[in-house]
Amino acid sequence: MFHCSPNPEFACAQADKRNAAAGITTVFHALSFANHELGVRNNAFAAEIARSIGDWQAHALIDNRVHVRYEVTDETAPPVLSALLQDGHAHLMSFMDHSPGQGQFRDVEAYRAYLAKTYKTDEAQIDDILARKAGAAQGAMRRMEQLAELARACGVSIASHDDDSPQKVATVKALGAVVSEFPVNLETAQAARAQGLATLFGAPNILRGKSQSGNMRALDAVLAGVADCLCGDYSPAALLPSVMRLPDLAGIPLAEAVALVTCNPARAAGLHDRGEIAVGKRADLIAVKTMGGLPQAERVWSGGKASLVAHFDHA
Repeated sequence: MFHCSPNPEFACAQADKRNAAAGITTVFHALSFANHELGVRNNAFAAEIARSIGDWQAHALIDNRVHVRYEVTDETAPPVLSALLQDGHAHLMSFMDHSPGQGQFRDVEAYRAYLAKTYKTDEAQIDDILARKAGAAQGAMRRMEQLAELARACGVSIASHDDDSPQKVATVKALGAVVSEFPVNLETAQAARAQGLATLFGAPNILRGKSQSGNMRALDAVLAGVADCLCGDYSPAALLPSVMRLPDLAGIPLAEAVALVTCNPARAAGLHDRGEIAVGKRADLIAVKTMGGLPQAERVWSGGKASLVAHFDHA
């Protein structure tokens, strides 16, 4: 997740450092393109941040990439996203649909409660949001098809978000999706795996022991053998401790746990030059030290270059 200050360069620098400190050597900054989302997800500003991330890379400690998340009920985003894809400023694209009645918000009342709590929205504003989403949904599939075609032409991997049924998986598979982000239940995760999509769950979900939105537990996905990747989601610092805890929590080898945040996501994103320690691959490595039972990145190398050296006084 990418949180921006009014100064994009400052934000890029701080995000770069935070991810390096968390032991992350390749990061996909998730930028939402959802112009109707209460004014907090402005498409023009998101595009500015995407380009700023690319500009900052010359000074960066690690490999910073952009994950554009398209809210499919936004009619205004496709031209902006098309430009980013064609200019090489988008490296992963996902399709999101936060309309109530499906996906993450199957319960319409739960969605209304989420808007009221998160954005301090009154009933009239909520009604307006629901009406606009319903109207914009009419042309969503055509917009998705056009963007998916362009993404494939640009060599950008496609993901789907909050898949809630095997039917939804089949739909996004037809668009060329190769990743299912946060499938909401076991049946859908199994369907994604069966159709060749890599499944992705949140590392914070592992540490918290539950989904923040009441969907499938990431640990249950690991136990069922349907988890391919873990992401930092809203807390990049959760990646390393979640991986180190999984051998005890799930009874899997450490190497299998590490693969959830290294080679598996690298392959899913089409990055075949990294994700494992092998001849000819990028030398992306971290040295881990445990402090008070908490694993921390002590040294980080990105592309063979030392990006972080932390000094800990206590073992």
